[in-house]
Amino acid sequence: MRNRLGITGGAAAALAALTVASTPAAHAWGEYPVASPGAYLVSTSLADNGQPYQCTAGFTVRTAGGTPAMLTAGHCDRDPINDTVLQRTPSGDRVIGHYVRWEVIPGVRDIDLVDLAASSVPLVSQVDAMRVSRVMSAEDIRREQPQLCKSGARTGVSCGPVTAVTDTQVSFRAWDDLGDSGAPVYARQADGTVAAVGILFAHSDDVFGRIVHATLVAPVMAQWELTNWD
Repeated sequence: MRNRLGITGGAAAALAALTVASTPAAHAWGEYPVASPGAYLVSTSLADNGQPYQCTAGFTVRTAGGTPAMLTAGHCDRDPINDTVLQRTPSGDRVIGHYVRWEVIPGVRDIDLVDLAASSVPLVSQVDAMRVSRVMSAEDIRREQPQLCKSGARTGVSCGPVTAVTDTQVSFRAWDDLGDSGAPVYARQADGTVAAVGILFAHSDDVFGRIVHATLVAPVMAQWELTNWD
C-alpha cells in the first residue's frame, strides 16, 4: 500500500474565508479560486527536485466553535516547523489556513484538520457541485453497499465498488495518482446530494487493477466534534 504524494519518488509522507461562494470553476484541474473539496494543496517544504509536494483538499467541516475547517490526509502535513497550508489557485499559491490536528496511525487512520478561519479565499463546501447531505458510517456502508467516488486534484473523479470496510477505513476500486491524497471520498445519493465517506490516503494494486484506501470520516468527526459545513 502506498501513500499518494504530490511528487514522484519513494517518500512515504507528504503534503497534502468565511465568504461562501458558488460552485468552483476550475482554471486547471484541481486549481480553484476558492477553498474547495478537490482543490490542490501545496506544501511549504520541497522535494529533492525543488518542487513542493501536493495533496488534495477534502471535506469542508465546522468545528465545535463554529469555525470553518477542512479535512485532508494526515501525511500531507509535511513540514515539521511550518503549519501553513497553501492552495494552488489561478492567481498563484494562496495561504488558506493552518494544520491544527493530525493523526497517522497505520491500519487505523491517516487524517488531518486544517483551520480555515483566517483564510481570505472564499469557501465552497460542495463536492463537485453536489451538497454534502449526510455522513456515512461503516455500518451504513455495509448495509447500503454504495458505489464510492473520489475527487482528486490530480486525476479528478473516479468511482467503483467497495472491496473492504472496517470500523475506521474503507477500500474501493477507482483510480488515483500522485497528488490525490486527501481527496474526498463520497457516495452519490438519489436526491442529487452526496454522503461524505472518507479521506483518501493510499492505494494498492492487484490483478484486477487499482484499489483506493480511505480513512472513514464519521468516527473522526465524532471524536473531533466536527459537523458538515453547509
